[in-house]
Amino acid sequence: MAGVRSLLIMNKEKTIESWQKSIISECEKRLNRTLTEIEERFITSRGGFLALEAIEDTISSTMGKELEKYLNSESDEK
Repeated sequence: MAGVRSLLIMNKEKTIESWQKSIISECEKRLNRTLTEIEERFITSRGGFLALEAIEDTISSTMGKELEKYLNSESDEK
């Protein structure tokens, strides 16, 4: 049973990491530049499916300065 649980946890972690990378890639495409460390951390600090889905939904309808503002919304360096 512990082996199955470990496998499920590893699969979840790989799924989350892949999803985060996909979101980062889409943001970079929309902004036409590499994300800053702060912007990338906004995405990678989320590890739950609902949070990543919300981020993905938001970025799918946001571009330019609005997207930058969103990605920096928790930073003191806005």
